[in-house]
Amino acid sequence: MEKEKLYVVMTSGGRTSMFLAKYIKENTKYKNVLFVFLNTGKEKEETLAFIEKCDKEFNLNVIWLEAKIIHEKQIGTTYKIVNFKTASRNGEPFEEMLKKYPLPNNMASNCTRELKLRPVEAFIRNNYKDFEVYRIIGIRADEQHRKSNNATNEKLLYPLCDEIKVDAKFIRNWWENQTFDLELKDYEGNCDLCFKKSLKKRLTIVKENPKIAEWWEKMENKYSSETIPRFDLRTNKSIAEIKELAKKPFTQAKDLHELSKTQIELFNFETDCFCKAT
Repeated sequence: MEKEKLYVVMTSGGRTSMFLAKYIKENTKYKNVLFVFLNTGKEKEETLAFIEKCDKEFNLNVIWLEAKIIHEKQIGTTYKIVNFKTASRNGEPFEEMLKKYPLPNNMASNCTRELKLRPVEAFIRNNYKDFEVYRIIGIRADEQHRKSNNATNEKLLYPLCDEIKVDAKFIRNWWENQTFDLELKDYEGNCDLCFKKSLKKRLTIVKENPKIAEWWEKMENKYSSETIPRFDLRTNKSIAEIKELAKKPFTQAKDLHELSKTQIELFNFETDCFCKAT
């Protein structure tokens, strides 16, 4: 007997992710849909508030999960159910992961595996074992390179690439026409100082809000090892070094949507001036 399909939308709390959630919710092609958010404790408050707002406005019934790290050997990560009010805000799930596993880094994203993938896998296994599960991923058409090469076997679906083909500009314009939006610049989303962000973005974040670096520096100092001395093995910059570099002159990251709007406004202003001059 053929199993019933279950579609799991992994919402990150970003603009693309929540647009995808609304699209899937309204698309009758997708039945038996779960919207799941995995909280690491290092998302910004604006992200959590945005998820809660989208949940209510779009009637998503988002399931909020956090990793439950089992510190006994050979027992994998499970989950606990939380909500907007009870979700961790101070990196608690992240630090519990660090107590058992090495510092996540560019070569090994232990955080993604243990704080996102393992908890949702355990949740589905415990509650939806009789379904054929497909994961819906919020990768846009301008991010095709991020798609898995083994998507069919992994049962991964990319509607924003393969169905409606939207890009970053479309997403920002769409949210600009809604009654609410994510109150973050485009480089501020996800974990607040994630090592996967470019160095320029991290320097800008620390320059704008130096306190963000404190938790990451504490974790790096507490859980580093000879093998993995820092989170960032790509640029080999420690959090302490990033803090110092952020105090010096550098070219800061910009919110690309706001930058493009400013350029359009400047162009319109200059055009008006030329019109008046003639």
